Amino acid sequence: MRDEIQYGTTLIAYDLEFSQRKTLGIKVYPDKSVRVTAPKNSDLLKVRDKVRKKAAWIVKQQDFFLSFQPITPPRRFVNGETHLYLGKQYRLKLHKSNKAAVKLSGGYLQVHCQYPENKKTVEELIKGWYKDKAELHFKELFEEQRPLSKSLFDGNAILAYRWMKKRWGSCDKDGKIHLNLELIKTSKKCIEYVIVHELCHLKYLNHSSAFYELLEKVYPDWKETKDKLERWMV
Repeated sequence: MRDEIQYGTTLIAYDLEFSQRKTLGIKVYPDKSVRVTAPKNSDLLKVRDKVRKKAAWIVKQQDFFLSFQPITPPRRFVNGETHLYLGKQYRLKLHKSNKAAVKLSGGYLQVHCQYPENKKTVEELIKGWYKDKAELHFKELFEEQRPLSKSLFDGNAILAYRWMKKRWGSCDKDGKIHLNLELIKTSKKCIEYVIVHELCHLKYLNHSSAFYELLEKVYPDWKETKDKLERWMV
């Protein structure tokens, strides 16, 4: 059966099964789904109470998997398709033109190229445009967090970015922060959250309790922002 509990502003939905086991078990999977297995004849209210007590751990596990797996669906690069930029949706409009260009206009992502029917060409133009915009906004948001990076790291933290398939960002022990260019599709607030998340790894290169205590201290609304990131990129 499907059930759910409320944890702060987060709604945790889970699949509930009953079996011959003697204790309640909880598993969180890479797609952030949750499965709860409870002893047969368990009282549903008591099951919910136990899940609620493990809610902080569940959210941490989901956050851990979130850092590894962007789940943006594949694009087809055809007229009318929705594309995201800084948390807003734009319809794709293709134009045949001898001069290649990408711009936002009239609520549309306008792509001009010689062969608009060539999906690979359109994809490359859009990705190039995303990369240019990311360079601008990522650098701006990263510099705003420079005081935080200096408080956590003795060296000079630097920013890098590329397309990644399995994570939103990463942090090297030498102070290099990598961001996934896919983040340009979500809001600045969500990008900021990922930057702060990775900067906290300058002090703790893990997802330990100490790491989350630091994240909670420097970015109190990280859970709400993480939820927004998940919703935008589904």
